[in-house]
Amino acid sequence: MRRPALLMDAGGMLIDALPPSSQQRVRRWLGRPGPRLITLDDLNAELAQAATLFASSEDRARIFLQGFALEPPGRRPTDPLSEAYRMWTWDLYRRISGQAVYSTANEASPFDLESAVVRPFPYQTGSPQVVGRDLAARGHLLRCIGENPVGLVPPARIVEFGPGWGNLTNDLVATGFDVTAVEVDPQFCQLIERRCPDQSRLTVTRQDMLAFEPDGSYDAAVFFESFHHCADHLAMLQKLHSIVRPGGAVYFASEPVQPMPYPWGPRLDGLSLWSTRTYGWLELGFAMDYFDLALARTGWHAERHQMARRPHESDVLVATADPSWTA
Repeated sequence: MRRPALLMDAGGMLIDALPPSSQQRVRRWLGRPGPRLITLDDLNAELAQAATLFASSEDRARIFLQGFALEPPGRRPTDPLSEAYRMWTWDLYRRISGQAVYSTANEASPFDLESAVVRPFPYQTGSPQVVGRDLAARGHLLRCIGENPVGLVPPARIVEFGPGWGNLTNDLVATGFDVTAVEVDPQFCQLIERRCPDQSRLTVTRQDMLAFEPDGSYDAAVFFESFHHCADHLAMLQKLHSIVRPGGAVYFASEPVQPMPYPWGPRLDGLSLWSTRTYGWLELGFAMDYFDLALARTGWHAERHQMARRPHESDVLVATADPSWTA
């Protein structure tokens, strides 16, 4: 029997819209079974095996983590903008992480500072695949920053939220932009300052992104693999109006705006489970239609700049303000 062309051509997009149990059946039929589903009772054993693999091979560990996902929870509040839904997501986070409460202190990353100055992530993984993906994602973002609808050129002012290792920070500064890096982890702040060769174009401020108060407006705000760590994404989206100048833009790069089993909440893939359970990190994901809704409710509109024919992990969402929006 010939398989339907529509399902084959759409890749995972149509499949991901199905209920989880139906997804598994359709994927098996198409010869793409997808990750096996586990329960919370299985999680520690799976992550222990991943830890053993990480000790010898980053690539093998990541492949293993791609092979499973947590079975989606059952009932949930229907309104993703409600307080009840928000409480549901925090309860799911607590069950996955094993943490009684979430704190931004959980976002700390254990690493040796001196080693990271010379060889930060992703280079320290020793994985050409991981390094290549990171370089491609940063390159795609830089290209988007220079394109319409905003088309920034140096020395435009950019605030980067959650810069982490500082790789993109260095790219932006070296390109000639005036960069403010807002980072909650004190060791990351030290690393960013140590690694940046042009201190005249860099300001590093240690604080949570939600607490940041700008000294004047910025031409753009950038989130590169960081917005999904924000504890209150709706409040952050509203706050950005006081940070980015009229006519400026917000760049959401390599963020998990993707097919999800629910509108938004903790991601259930193996790598996200590893990060949440091991470090306590907040690893949120957003369904594409929900993210559009959240942007519209807070006065933004975004265009997706894709790296491939179908949505990709390194896509960039470029958001501009709705001129008619008022808080």
